[in-house]
Amino acid sequence: MALKLYPIVQQRLNNNIANKIIPTLWQNNFDKLPQGHYCYGIYFNYAANYQADYDFAIASEAVLETDIPAIEIEDLSFYEVFRCQADEIYQTWQLIWKKEQQGLLKRAYSVDFEKYHSDGLVEIYIAVEPHC
Repeated sequence: MALKLYPIVQQRLNNNIANKIIPTLWQNNFDKLPQGHYCYGIYFNYAANYQADYDFAIASEAVLETDIPAIEIEDLSFYEVFRCQADEIYQTWQLIWKKEQQGLLKRAYSVDFEKYHSDGLVEIYIAVEPHC
């Protein structure tokens, strides 16, 4: 199954500044997202791993008229999904990083994303290395 997402804003970040910048990006751009569609936080163009720079975008499945190119995810079968509530996102990312450090999660560092549901549920999709 493929997924095509249309960003409304994109910024280069790293985890040293992300916890200050990302909430502001959401606050300043949430009203630009079309209602009735899921909204997404997307992490991509990783320089290396979670400790390096990456691009972050806020996006929707609805086609949006922006200068930012759409992001296509061709195969969702190579993702591990972590579910949490909106107020538990940072703690869930800490769990993801810990699992990686312990060798329990082999991340691909292609495109990771958060899918936000209207009831407060968030699904964090982490791209993983294919294995046999």
